[in-house]
Amino acid sequence: MSQHSRERPTAPRPSVRSPAAGNRRIRLTHRLAEMIPGARTIRVTLQAPARTWPSPYATAYDAAGRRLTLNQAQARTAARWIIRACPEAEWHHEQVLDLASGSITNATANAYSMDGAR
Repeated sequence: MSQHSRERPTAPRPSVRSPAAGNRRIRLTHRLAEMIPGARTIRVTLQAPARTWPSPYATAYDAAGRRLTLNQAQARTAARWIIRACPEAEWHHEQVLDLASGSITNATANAYSMDGAR
């Protein structure tokens, strides 16, 4: 066997429902809460505003639904972390990560159920 034909062993990826995936999601929410103090939810999209090409982008909201100010590095980093940690989400739609529960939902479905007034 030559050196070029060796395959690297791959560890089995945990399923979405596995305890390892749940632990990873909880660790992610803790890190994001530290990075963005006061955030309750983070909305993630693959299309940043004013961009004509795909670019991961996140917007954070507090418990009252007010938008929090993020710098470009925070917005891109948070979006990338969430996208990588939640491959099961339908990323052709905006998604919302709830930092309290760790659940991720479709943003369009969530828009009408957040406070019932919209």
